Amino acid sequence: MKIFKNLSIALMASAFLLSACTDTKKQEKDALNEVIKVHDEAMAKSEQAIKNKMLLDSMGKANTPLQKTDINTIISNLTTTDKAMEDWMHQFNADYTGKTHEEVMQYLADQKKKVRQVNNQLAAAVNQSNQFIAIHQK
Repeated sequence: MKIFKNLSIALMASAFLLSACTDTKKQEKDALNEVIKVHDEAMAKSEQAIKNKMLLDSMGKANTPLQKTDINTIISNLTTTDKAMEDWMHQFNADYTGKTHEEVMQYLADQKKKVRQVNNQLAAAVNQSNQFIAIHQK
């Protein structure tokens, strides 16, 4: 009976440890998915930024000098924010080999914050360009 009791305790402890391991992996996967979700939103804005830059570039050839200055400023903003997205993507590393669960979770939280900032910058630059295009496009 004592052996059965010890075996039961060992099995319960193993099941607990296995579920805890699964929970940490699920937490890491969920955190990564949150980062990817923000990344995907930013990528859509980045694509729009590229389209708007091309459109603004063609508009700049037919507008007044003052509008050309505005266009160049807006293009510069779009370029800067698009580069911020590229920089974030180049530094992001989804390989967590050798890192503890806490390190992985902290890294993903930091990356989510960074990509959210880039996403917000892209949104502002794209909105600014959309407004200018809507007013000045012929």
